[in-house]
Amino acid sequence: MKKCKSCQMEIDLEATKCPHCQTDQRGLFGRHPIITSLITMFIVLGIIGSIGNKKYNPPDVSKVVSKIDTNTPLPEQPEELTPKVGDVTELGDREFIVNSVRRSRGFGYNTPKSGKEYVIVNVSIRNLGTGEVSYNPYDFKVQDANGAQEGITYASLDDSLNSGTLAPGGKVTGSMPFEVPVGDNAKLIYQSSFWSNQRVVVDLGNI
Repeated sequence: MKKCKSCQMEIDLEATKCPHCQTDQRGLFGRHPIITSLITMFIVLGIIGSIGNKKYNPPDVSKVVSKIDTNTPLPEQPEELTPKVGDVTELGDREFIVNSVRRSRGFGYNTPKSGKEYVIVNVSIRNLGTGEVSYNPYDFKVQDANGAQEGITYASLDDSLNSGTLAPGGKVTGSMPFEVPVGDNAKLIYQSSFWSNQRVVVDLGNI
């Protein structure tokens, strides 16, 4: 219920006219819908007209280009170290060596994809620093003769290199399996982290 605007008698909430004094309960816009529609139309036309009068000024490309600092150096490419199998290499606080490389067309229940063979690389990593360092087989990739780079593949090895950390002076040795085209000349790529400014590329040959 609500009260009449005029006589203050209680009337139905939805009533548009008081049953007691016959006073219209609607507001100004409700009593004059035509006037309300005309006012709304003029407002909308005024907004459209003001938008249409604004000219579009495209940005001055020369000013944008002039703000680009052409002297900004590009990100540095990692320093590439190219030891051979058996060579000891230092990468910051790590010592790295590829101990051995062997190829296999399959062993046990492990079979490579058609036209490929396993390249099994045995490596050692030693912590030369004063804090802990991490190691992970996913820091390694093998690049084939076409430049395609792939990470380790799934194959069961007795001496697999897992992930972990090394205490100062600590050392870990393990093997990793990769798949490459049969007889392909492969390279092992090792970068201890994405942010490292050094990476090792070891030519594994086609042995």
